[in-house]
Amino acid sequence: MNKALHTTIFIRCLVILMLSTTLAGCVGNGQYRTSYQPCTITAEKGACETASLEENDDYLLGFVEFDDQGWLWDRKQADAVVDRLLARDALESGLLMVVYVHGWRHNASPGDDNVASFRETLRRIHAYEHIASQNEGRQERKVAGIYVGWRGLSADLEPITTLSFWDRKNTADKIGHGALTDLMVRLEEVQLSHLAVYDEGKNRLARTKLIVVGHSFGGQMVYSALSQILIDRFSGVEGEEPQTFGDLVILVNPAFEAARFTPLHDLAGVRKWYPDGQLPLVTLFTSESDQATGVAFPLGRWFSTLFENYRDPNQELADRQTVGHFQPYRTHELRPRPEKGKPASPMAEAEQKTADFRAVQSARQQWIDLSSRNGWSLELGGAQLSHLGTSVSRNPFYVVSVDKRIIDGHGDIWNPTFLEFLRQFILFTTIVKE
Repeated sequence: MNKALHTTIFIRCLVILMLSTTLAGCVGNGQYRTSYQPCTITAEKGACETASLEENDDYLLGFVEFDDQGWLWDRKQADAVVDRLLARDALESGLLMVVYVHGWRHNASPGDDNVASFRETLRRIHAYEHIASQNEGRQERKVAGIYVGWRGLSADLEPITTLSFWDRKNTADKIGHGALTDLMVRLEEVQLSHLAVYDEGKNRLARTKLIVVGHSFGGQMVYSALSQILIDRFSGVEGEEPQTFGDLVILVNPAFEAARFTPLHDLAGVRKWYPDGQLPLVTLFTSESDQATGVAFPLGRWFSTLFENYRDPNQELADRQTVGHFQPYRTHELRPRPEKGKPASPMAEAEQKTADFRAVQSARQQWIDLSSRNGWSLELGGAQLSHLGTSVSRNPFYVVSVDKRIIDGHGDIWNPTFLEFLRQFILFTTIVKE
């Protein structure tokens, strides 16, 4: 047998081995939530594993799934979720809607830890909403979570899982420019329908709120789906209150280029007026220790943009670094809250939530004066959000560098300190102000 034949056989065997390993590690490309009837969450494990709608006394959770081409797996699934949000009981109570778009290495399967963590987050948001309604003398809003699922985990065998980073980025881009915009617009239409009911009976109702959260490539998807809407609305008439999408868009460790954020950054910089007490509209939180967006992302972009032309080094950096790691766009930092004397005595969960609500309520009442100061600091939970003085103090677009003790790396978004801050940050923006 000659040397060439040996080489050919070796290459074929290597290819077969690589394909076999890849196929063995692939995660199925299919819809997880195939039942569209509401399922009441019980203590029985697995009772709602295929349900697109989960309900209990604390919250409603709906799932909407997308395939790798950016299509809805089944429009009937999205219809079922939207119809439930427009049901009579939801209209009568008002909603606190939280959309979560997961990132790399996750999906909508019943065993995914993002699903479990999102459920717990909704439960805790409901606890705050319950306290808020009692303190504000209004009806309690129903908490509704919408979990946007996609095949962020395409392989569960290393090193294929890690090497899937760029393939999943391309998939996220397809979804962000696909049917996700349609879903977001429909959810905003739900909010508008609720606000029409609110106008008829606002003495007993609270305004329905819409919060959108995206993590990692989920942040890229959200920004791709909403960026043109954000730009169009923010470019409105000077002297009027700025508008974007819903009430608050939150992106955590978002994996997209700073250059794509430039239009919003520039528009915010040239705007001459913001109202007193302007609340944040778009916030981007990036861990200072996130290696995926801080190292892997710019390395990959260096190769993919090798033959691009740039007018200056700053533009080149903006096209290769993620927005959270691009120093010129940073406006805030999130650090552990400074210690103040001896720690308070432990309190029961209900007492602690009441104390937390009153602290957030007090901060909101002082916000008009606080937000007018250059270099302001806002303490929520165990964290302190500080304005760096690099933007107008009331600029509603926050690009936040997060201490690694609050988010350590790319996937540590369920860190208890960050989650408690995030829940109070959402509460801060949704407290009813007549």
